[in-house]
Amino acid sequence: MVGVPGKYKGCNTCRARRVACDNGRPFCKKCTDYGRECGGYERETVFIVGTQEDKGRCSSHPPRNQQGSKKAKGNQARQTEKLDFIATEPWQPAWIDTISLSSTAGSHRVRFVGLQTDLSSAIQAGSPRSPRKNEVTLSLGGGCALDANPTFRNEAFSLKSRCLMYLPPKNNSRQTAGNSSEGICLFLYEQNSSSAYSNEAPWKDAAVQADRIRSQGPTAYQSFPEHHFFARVYRPSAIWAALLNRQPTFLCSPEWTVVPWERHPRTPFDDLLDIVVLLPSILSRSDRIIPLDASQSRRMKARDLLSNCVNIERQFDIWYSMVHQRVDESGAPLYWIVDGMTSGAHTPFIETFNFPSPLMGLVHVYYWAVLINFHQCIYGLLDAIFDTGSEGSPGPSVLPELPPGLDLQRYQPAQTRVLAENVCRSLDYALQTTGQPDLLAAPLCVVSEFYSRIGRFGEGELERQWCSSFRGRLDAKTREVGSWLQEKKWVETKQFG
Repeated sequence: MVGVPGKYKGCNTCRARRVACDNGRPFCKKCTDYGRECGGYERETVFIVGTQEDKGRCSSHPPRNQQGSKKAKGNQARQTEKLDFIATEPWQPAWIDTISLSSTAGSHRVRFVGLQTDLSSAIQAGSPRSPRKNEVTLSLGGGCALDANPTFRNEAFSLKSRCLMYLPPKNNSRQTAGNSSEGICLFLYEQNSSSAYSNEAPWKDAAVQADRIRSQGPTAYQSFPEHHFFARVYRPSAIWAALLNRQPTFLCSPEWTVVPWERHPRTPFDDLLDIVVLLPSILSRSDRIIPLDASQSRRMKARDLLSNCVNIERQFDIWYSMVHQRVDESGAPLYWIVDGMTSGAHTPFIETFNFPSPLMGLVHVYYWAVLINFHQCIYGLLDAIFDTGSEGSPGPSVLPELPPGLDLQRYQPAQTRVLAENVCRSLDYALQTTGQPDLLAAPLCVVSEFYSRIGRFGEGELERQWCSSFRGRLDAKTREVGSWLQEKKWVETKQFG
């Protein structure tokens, strides 16, 4: 047996240079600090088998494969190389906009960007002369933001995504990390706006078997880039589709709210979605109860569902108090009002909101938008409880007792309108600071629907005009991000769905 590693245990690069290696894993720090590609620690092992003709004697090493000159060998290695990126420990939450990665090419600092597009036309193969076999270019011109309007079709939610990486060229191999430019981790994805739900067991449901993302199970989304795709792209998109279509989703199962975060810290946004994912089933049940004829049975069903709503409302209150406590410890307010003359606000929302961080802005936009649908559901249940139909005025023996701790004023239309105003005052800040503009399409859909409803009573004309104007700004931001991404050359690292 020839080629067994000897006493030298360093990486292949340091071994070829005949220098000491620090044996860092997965890549040698001496190589990555000086911009060299670490060759790793794998050794070639060659087996030589003696034959009867040479009587079992192996007098020399067999000839190696002819690979040409060093230059040709290097070009071939670059063409077949596929960079594997590993998140640098300690691992950060998925909603941190920048992350440190390491690969055979060294250490990198990349920023997350996400864009919804037509994958069939957006990604094009790179030039045959490109140094990497998996290099691609993008064609994203003329795109628009996601259309989040629900379809209510009997079609399961579907999302496909491609993870692409852009690494800026290194001008100086000895440059410090503080002076190096950021790379980009891009999630391009394509989704529908449906969310049909089946009560069949997963192993019997054909739609579940066809869903490659769900069929892999939650343990598949614990490391980079799978975890970041699930937390930043798939989960919020799937939950909003379920919420707007008023259909339950498998993401409410405990394993899907816990297992993907066993290795990564959580953020307030992740905790918020843990509560929001419970609401689609609540909305689905209310849609079956409210249309029933007024009766004692309907009032009892509405009262039982209202008790569940009160429990979820308490979870929202506890979550928001924890967010408030976390922000208070940092010494910054949750949000503050900005003068419209300096912020470029649009009528009728002249006074807009600013937030201590882009993530906190997105958290509030989602929180207030979700409460709009949730509080409208509770208001409908209260109306069903108090509606006695032909039975006349309800007496003590007819009207079920309301759940304790229920604040009736909180769910009045005037208070829901305040929530819609808060969303609109926050959207422009979120649009300016986000790297995933399509995340704002669903909250805009919620407030647009709310103002369309009150338009039946002759109200909300200016608000509807504002929503239409913001949709234009959202589409413009999507095109701006797409044009910026098109200027770069990308390496595809992963496909989902």
